[in-house]
Amino acid sequence: MSPTDLLANELFAVLLVFARLAAIVMLLPGFGESYVDPRLRLWVSLLTSVLAAQALGDRLPAPPTSPPAWVALVAGEVVLGLAIGSLVRLALAALHVAGSIVALQSGLAAAAYFDPSEATQGTVPGAFLSILFLVLLFATDGHHVLLGRIVEGYGTLPAGGPLPLGDLVELATRLGSAALATGLAIAAPLLLAAFLANLALGLLARLVPSLQVLFVALPLQLILALAVLAIGLAGGLAIALRFLDRTSLWLAG
Repeated sequence: MSPTDLLANELFAVLLVFARLAAIVMLLPGFGESYVDPRLRLWVSLLTSVLAAQALGDRLPAPPTSPPAWVALVAGEVVLGLAIGSLVRLALAALHVAGSIVALQSGLAAAAYFDPSEATQGTVPGAFLSILFLVLLFATDGHHVLLGRIVEGYGTLPAGGPLPLGDLVELATRLGSAALATGLAIAAPLLLAAFLANLALGLLARLVPSLQVLFVALPLQLILALAVLAIGLAGGLAIALRFLDRTSLWLAG
């Protein structure tokens, strides 16, 4: 093989890995946030692709001989990367579900604002939980684990193979329900505390009809929600990290 052909094969391998990896990084928690410069994400993807292409070696297909086959191969990798990134990002969706429940129970649901991490309306508890989750993810080098499992995923989802659309749809359904269950699990202590507090206030209203329960309930609801959230914060973030770990494990087979 001539040096020109060898260089062309190496460049093709890097660009093929970059097609999938860049699509994943655009949506990956911590990297795919709207406030992260897209050019920085592309540079991270490109540098990681150079290393990953060398590690994958013979697991990458040979360069196609025709332009249509080349376009189809790259397009398939981009679509697969977007699907993988969307599935892994469901870990943040679980935190936003928990944050919405906390906001509803604490009376902060009316204080919605523009959430830069999701580029849409969000709640203060949801943004607080997602930011702490990302800080913990990077502090524990969880982003290295995610990138490593993405590279290991070439053993399960080889480049150039057929798109497993049926498996991806089934997995998205299961992970969507798991994200909802994870959000409910994180907010479960608050739901229990709010139920007991409302029950006590209801009994108090029946025993003392002249008491203005509404003026007592509103500050108590807020203080109770913030106290329970602070107590269960470490456990809730641990649940979210375990969900992210289970979500990314399927990449590595």
